[in-house]
Amino acid sequence: MNGRNPRQLELEIQSELEPFFYPQSIAVIGASQNPLKPNGIPLYLMSMFSYQGNLYPVNPKYDRVGGLKCYPSILEIEDPVDLAIIGVAADRTMKALEECAEKKVKAVIIFSSGFAEVGEEGRAVQDEMKKLADKSGMRILGPNCLGILNYYNGSMASFFYNQKRTDLVYPEQLSFITQSGGLGGIIYQMVVQMSIGFNYFVSTGNEADISFAEVLSYLVGRDEVSIVAGYMEGLQRGGKLFIEACRRALEQDKLVTVLKVGRTASGARAAASHTGAMVGEDLVYEGVFKQFGVPRADDVEQMNALIALHATGRLPAGKKMAVITISGGGGVVVADKCPQYGLKVAPLSKKTQQTMREFFPSYGAVANPVDLTSQIFYDDRLFDQALNLVMKDPEIDVAGFFYNFEMPDPKASKKIIKAYYETEKPLIIFTWPTGQDYALEAKKELIQAGIPVIEHIPSGLWAISSLAEWAKKTGRPSVSPDPLVDEKKNRRHSMLRRHLLETGGSLTEWRSKEILKSYEIPVTREALIATAEEAAAAAEEIGFPVALKIMSPDLLHKSDIGGVILDLYGPEEVKCAFEELEARAEQNKPEARIEGILVQEMLNAGYEVLIGIKNDPVFGPAVVVGLGGVLVEVFEDVAARVAPLREEDAREMLQELKGKALLEGYRGQGPVDLDALVEIIMKVARIAVDLEDYIMELDINPLIVYETGMGAVVADALVVGARN
Repeated sequence: MNGRNPRQLELEIQSELEPFFYPQSIAVIGASQNPLKPNGIPLYLMSMFSYQGNLYPVNPKYDRVGGLKCYPSILEIEDPVDLAIIGVAADRTMKALEECAEKKVKAVIIFSSGFAEVGEEGRAVQDEMKKLADKSGMRILGPNCLGILNYYNGSMASFFYNQKRTDLVYPEQLSFITQSGGLGGIIYQMVVQMSIGFNYFVSTGNEADISFAEVLSYLVGRDEVSIVAGYMEGLQRGGKLFIEACRRALEQDKLVTVLKVGRTASGARAAASHTGAMVGEDLVYEGVFKQFGVPRADDVEQMNALIALHATGRLPAGKKMAVITISGGGGVVVADKCPQYGLKVAPLSKKTQQTMREFFPSYGAVANPVDLTSQIFYDDRLFDQALNLVMKDPEIDVAGFFYNFEMPDPKASKKIIKAYYETEKPLIIFTWPTGQDYALEAKKELIQAGIPVIEHIPSGLWAISSLAEWAKKTGRPSVSPDPLVDEKKNRRHSMLRRHLLETGGSLTEWRSKEILKSYEIPVTREALIATAEEAAAAAEEIGFPVALKIMSPDLLHKSDIGGVILDLYGPEEVKCAFEELEARAEQNKPEARIEGILVQEMLNAGYEVLIGIKNDPVFGPAVVVGLGGVLVEVFEDVAARVAPLREEDAREMLQELKGKALLEGYRGQGPVDLDALVEIIMKVARIAVDLEDYIMELDINPLIVYETGMGAVVADALVVGARN
């Protein structure tokens, strides 16, 4: 973050991006007289949306465009220009940009495509754009972007054609950022169909200069913004700024949600450690989203369902779900999927069930799901009383009503609307796409009444669960590491620098444990020795049985060459093992630098856990936790968070593991010492923060964790130094 503290950076971004959103004057370079062309649409839209600032078409071919005086060059405009839109061909874009810099334009949006997205030659031109921006102080959005829409002031600096809507139930509700212009436009149309309006819409394009993270920071900093959704392919830069914006949003009860694609991308993988090999970029993204309360949608339907539910202003107090239906089968479908999203279909209270049984048909279900049956078409009380009773039940946080709009009941919509507004709890209407006119009218009537109607059940359930999770996390304080005594921190830096210099970048197990011990992380009792006699003496002192391991920065994967011998019970066995290890090292890699042989205690059996650090190129140091040994290699059962951590982050990671049941006690085995495990995770997170500039990877595998009260001990560790 360029050495600036988060608050300074936030204020700078607010100042630098303000001309994009609230310009007093706009020049359109390459302006067209055709209002349907990309370089003609902005002027047409700004007229439609009543933009009140000064507009300057720029095109040497015309004297007037859209009834406005047209200038041959932006340099010919007498007055200052806050924002310039460049809509000319790629080969003329740099010249137009240079003239903007000469004109001292504050902000530029580049519609033009044909740059980094088409090859190295285009990337080189895009790099020149960035250099010009840095040199001049002018900020650039794009190239290859749709631009920005601001529905507060009518600044339509975009070629995304959209209509002025006055019938939206939730106008000026959603701020949206997209790295794909086309998909962003599709999402826009889908959201508006739910009667939800936008306040800001931003397409970032190739992000030559302004990044997704900067736009998010700007929007989160605005008082009128309550939700920011985004389509993200990946952050080219600004990972820590993104985190800071999400952290601020969470503190201020502002929802940030993203559709982040690329779950299956392996990312850059390192072979030096388990952690490096296990942690692709998507695992770190996933950890960031969970850590800072960002619901990650798998598809457009999920994100839109979340937006629709949030727009109502009704937040689920928990995950206890009522399912109401007019179809027994439909109710089962909904109820069956609830556990997949952490929702509990809890039985209604006995009082509620008894009251409903008084007026329900004998074949109707009142427990949960509640089946109204087709009797609703003959008995109005089923709608009014049943819905009211279910929503008021203290065992219920949220409800989903599975309704078939193709049942021709002209009163149904009004009954649902009445019941909806008699409760303050969230209620979603589940249905499916239909082409029947009366069904479409009923659906439209509910949407125009402000009720969320979801046509994909799994998406609606995900939205309910995600909003409940987010509501639990809002308003929490920021994460910051406890201050350390500078002398102690400097001493650790000096120790690590010495080890890295002496080894050339990667530390042996013995050296790695020296770092861990300086943070008071418990490690095995051991000694590094140089002769067989010293090995035998050290083993006597440590106590049998022991293990012997080769220590060499050139043989980091000791087991691969037979560099580990276990279960040695006497001095003679130790001496023979010592000589055997020396021979194996000579045979496998005679040029290897041998630091010595490590004599190490054999630990009692316990649960094996992996804890690691991976210095992610976008977000910085991430802490990784998983089940250790063979399990982590076979199942890749790991969770990640970025450092620094809160204790609850460490515990959440453990809860995410598929094998968490093993840690909680399984088949007669007691639960592990979770407090000791969490304490070590927190200390590793401290290492990640303190030594960020020095460590690329840290791999503790395995950490042997014992039953409650018995602690945990590091059996093996590896530090990989930063490349510089």
